[in-house]
Amino acid sequence: MRSIRARLLGWLLVGLALALAAAGALSYRQARQEVNDLLDYQLEQAALSLRNQNLLAVAISSEVGQGEDGDLLVQLWDRANGLVYVSQPDRELPFLSSAGFARVEADGRGWRVYTAQWGPRVVQVAQPEVTRLRLSADIALRNIALFLLLVPLVALAVWLGVGRGLAPLGTLAADIRRRGAESLEPLPLDGLPREIEPPVHAMNDLLARLGRALGAQRRFVADVAHELRTPLTALRLQAQLVERAANDAERGEALRALREGLLRASHLAEQLLTLARLDPEAPREHEAVDLAALARAVIVEREPVAHARRIDLGLEVDPRHAAQATLAAEPEPLRTLLGNLVDNALRYTPEGGTVQVRVDARDGESVLEVEDSGPGIPAHERERVFDRFYRGSAAQGTGTGLGLAIVKRVAERHGAKIELADGARGGGLRVVVRFPAEQRDIAR
Repeated sequence: MRSIRARLLGWLLVGLALALAAAGALSYRQARQEVNDLLDYQLEQAALSLRNQNLLAVAISSEVGQGEDGDLLVQLWDRANGLVYVSQPDRELPFLSSAGFARVEADGRGWRVYTAQWGPRVVQVAQPEVTRLRLSADIALRNIALFLLLVPLVALAVWLGVGRGLAPLGTLAADIRRRGAESLEPLPLDGLPREIEPPVHAMNDLLARLGRALGAQRRFVADVAHELRTPLTALRLQAQLVERAANDAERGEALRALREGLLRASHLAEQLLTLARLDPEAPREHEAVDLAALARAVIVEREPVAHARRIDLGLEVDPRHAAQATLAAEPEPLRTLLGNLVDNALRYTPEGGTVQVRVDARDGESVLEVEDSGPGIPAHERERVFDRFYRGSAAQGTGTGLGLAIVKRVAERHGAKIELADGARGGGLRVVVRFPAEQRDIAR
């Protein structure tokens, strides 16, 4: 497992070591250059000091060329008489005709020489290169000693700084470890560094979604336990009636009731499973869905039921908006949405009534409508009919109260809005599902 602390320390220490090494190298080089410049200046000043000196006085003087270990060599030349003075006879250097600084090899040693000319007089002041190297190196090393002392101090500062900077992560991890399985409260943001806030926000968002999912699961389990208790009890009683039937007629009636109870229980279980599969956090796989083709398929499936009850079940598709009827959606959930709306319309529409399905586009949105000529839903109940297991005052038959809850769940998964309104003629119910333009644009 890779450690953020180790990686930060590694990169920081390597970077600082390279920076200090580069700074030390530059400081060493600059110090040596400055020392060499200073020594050159001394050579030049020594030569200038002999410009007007009497040659005899220079010859008998003991102060010229008597530096440490005899490291300074002075030669005086006269163009007519040749070499007239040398401070160290055993280290005589060749005559240089050009003025200024030069390098000379003599007796296997390198010399830095400064030559000055004043008329017939030529002055040469020289210093061994090894002496200059030693002096410049000593001074330069003393300068970079500070850098060497700074390395452990900087390493300690980096170690403490990284540890202090990562301390909020440790505090955050400790807070998460202390939490129980049911502790889904948001993590505190007070005092957190700005760089840690995005992952904490993401974690809080995950905790919120997990809380909603667990809450929905608990409600689902409670609803299932409550709703299945009644049909299972009824099935048990109906099975007892079959056992106690005194004759074939009673047994036949009891078996018919048992079959109807099994169908209701089976339908309830299917609706519950459908609702569970439509959990908001469940993964989604969208593909292009043609609303008009989907509506035709749903109507064909329900046509026998509509025909048996003499209900006019029709479809209206505006050809001008046919191109806007294709969405990026989940085909099966969308089929379930429309199927539940049509089933509800057929269930509550009296014989001889009408159920009309429309596919249209308005204000940039794709619109799916189902309108019936039934009793409708009172305005004060239209918000509650989407709750699970709620059945309005005009409910008929043996529905589960889950149809519109499933419709709402499918619409939410597709970002669609649902509106309940009166029919075009003032009666019945008109359900309008509006899909946003983004769903249509993705399908292109």
